[in-house]
Amino acid sequence: MNSFLSTLYVLGLFFAFATGSMLLRNQVSFPQAMTKKSKFPQTTFLLLLAISIPSALQFSFPTILSTFQRDYERFLHGDWWRLISPLFVQDGGVTGMIFNLFSLALVGSIAERIWNGRSMLITFFTGGIIAELVGFAWQPIGAGNSVGNFSLAASIAVVSLMHNLPKPMKILAILALGADFVLLGLRDIHGAAAMIGAILALFLGRVPHSEE
Repeated sequence: MNSFLSTLYVLGLFFAFATGSMLLRNQVSFPQAMTKKSKFPQTTFLLLLAISIPSALQFSFPTILSTFQRDYERFLHGDWWRLISPLFVQDGGVTGMIFNLFSLALVGSIAERIWNGRSMLITFFTGGIIAELVGFAWQPIGAGNSVGNFSLAASIAVVSLMHNLPKPMKILAILALGADFVLLGLRDIHGAAAMIGAILALFLGRVPHSEE
């Protein structure tokens, strides 16, 4: 991974996390938020567990990665599960796995607290699966949950721009989405996933309303 792409990934993920964190600190009310004001993102935790187990096991059993990674030719020959299974294994080694799981913990927990576990999963898997479809054309072989992370992050950035946050935080949200657009222009599947997340944030009506 070159340094330019790495910078875009950091901007797209962590700037969105920062704006979402500010949104929650401002005690914004969300129609679909988690009940009872729970601060523990249970669904995010379970998703992390589901991804981390096969991701860790692949280093002891390499066939896990080869069996579940995105592979267009094998998909065409009947390996239908490769449309979703790449989200549960990693192609970036130990460092890539740590980065992907850590960023999921951050953006997933924010997305779940803004909406709820179900909406968070819909955003993660819709963006991730569509990115896998795009990946068949752009990056035929690969794996990692990072595309789902980008879908969540972009949805957070869009929601943040719909609320009256301080100008510096809005700038961070704009920079996050700007990085996503650049990735899309570079035919990087993370940009495609982010666009799906942004559209979902608008379509599903995840618009915050200030508390009275």
